[in-house]
Amino acid sequence: MSVILVGVDGSAMAVDAVRWAAKQAQLEGADLKIVSAYTTTTSDYAPGLVIPQDVIDAIRGEVSKYVQDAAKVAEEAAPGITIHGSIAEGDAAHVMIDFSEDAEMVVLGSRGLGGLKGLFLGSVSTSVAAHAKSKVVIIPTDAKLGDGPVVVGVDDSKVSDGAVAEAYRQADLRKAELIAVHTWTPLDADALHGFGLSAEEIEQMSEQAVEAVSERMAGYGTDYPDVQVKRVVIPEEPGKAILDTAGDSAALIVMGSRGRGGFTGLLLGSRSQKVLHHAQVPVMIVRHQ
Repeated sequence: MSVILVGVDGSAMAVDAVRWAAKQAQLEGADLKIVSAYTTTTSDYAPGLVIPQDVIDAIRGEVSKYVQDAAKVAEEAAPGITIHGSIAEGDAAHVMIDFSEDAEMVVLGSRGLGGLKGLFLGSVSTSVAAHAKSKVVIIPTDAKLGDGPVVVGVDDSKVSDGAVAEAYRQADLRKAELIAVHTWTPLDADALHGFGLSAEEIEQMSEQAVEAVSERMAGYGTDYPDVQVKRVVIPEEPGKAILDTAGDSAALIVMGSRGRGGFTGLLLGSRSQKVLHHAQVPVMIVRHQ
């Protein structure tokens, strides 16, 4: 049985992530595992300080309540799914990355609470998105959790192949339209006009790019014949094109972890990071194998 993992910290953003993850588990026929992390280590400024055991017990009790409360939210959102709960000691990002080894996907809110309770801050979500062994879904603050199309970013590298395959699968699960976004230059139409290209020439180049995208996506339509596909092929900065296409109505944006032009050691490309930071809808990062 596949497992969908969701991290919680008692914040409203984590509750949104739990609702999304529960519905996704129901959609996929997967188990839901709710995880929260805590730490009892002191800072480097107080290396000899020992936190009293009763304080540690209180922290564990509070974190356990996060998981219990989240389980109630999950059951309400998706009645009948199998729910597991777990708490773990350690840095939140490392805990989620470790747990991702045995998960189909990890779901996190984009931000959590600040201070002591801040287990899933922006840096944690970014770190998990870059290093998790599974797919990662980030639920933005105040995300629009609708039933619109699935949007996928497509380039001419193999990195986008996994994202395209997963986007087809997600669109099929949701019975949703799939919108494939490809930008053949980071310059927008106005900039291209400034360099002397006519509207007709820009249109012709876009049509040639459509053919390239169609070749990249060939074969997936056979596996998912019921998925209706729309292609958006334009001159534009890639992250902006994807965000504009998704707006606040898409059900999901699907991205590869690193696209064209990225360094080998860069686990999360600038395009994916831009989309993660600015999206109004859930974003899924699919690891390139």
